[in-house]
Amino acid sequence: MNSKSLPGRTTLLIMGVLLALIGVLLLVSPAAVGGAVVRLVALVLVFTGIAQLLQGFRGGSTTHSVISALLGLVVAGVGVLVWFNPQLGSGFLTALLMIFFVVQGLWKLSMAIRFRQVRGWIWLLLSGLVSLVFVYFLWAQWPLAGAWAIGVLVGLDLLLTGFSMILIAAAMGKMKASGYVDTINL
Repeated sequence: MNSKSLPGRTTLLIMGVLLALIGVLLLVSPAAVGGAVVRLVALVLVFTGIAQLLQGFRGGSTTHSVISALLGLVVAGVGVLVWFNPQLGSGFLTALLMIFFVVQGLWKLSMAIRFRQVRGWIWLLLSGLVSLVFVYFLWAQWPLAGAWAIGVLVGLDLLLTGFSMILIAAAMGKMKASGYVDTINL
């Protein structure tokens, strides 16, 4: 790895600070944030369903129009159902969140290995492991976790990810100053 294959120190620092701040904001009121996310998903489903329904009326073959209109009705109906029953939406989002944490945890572990020559890489490794622990927690609580779990776990994950990015950016600054980056190979 040379200095051109690494993300810029400033980019990492800015992204880290932003992620940490968003994480803190989520932790301030996790239930409200989780509930807002569920409502936002419901609205997106309703608008997507309506667009799909309108697309069905625009033409094409009769089969295409009927299938498109039916799919639009189903998606919009699910959106209305989630709006009026946020617990259903929370359960669905919790399941999606488990998938997200698995993928993100594995990505963080692979990036930690890539950055292992940079001081502070262990924080990214720990952040990836914590993401995988969140999956276990959600699995144990699902589908009872609710909106508060979405807000707390996403807030903690963003806070830890931001913190690890800030530490790696600081370590990269020290490495660039010493000229050590040009000697790193993977």
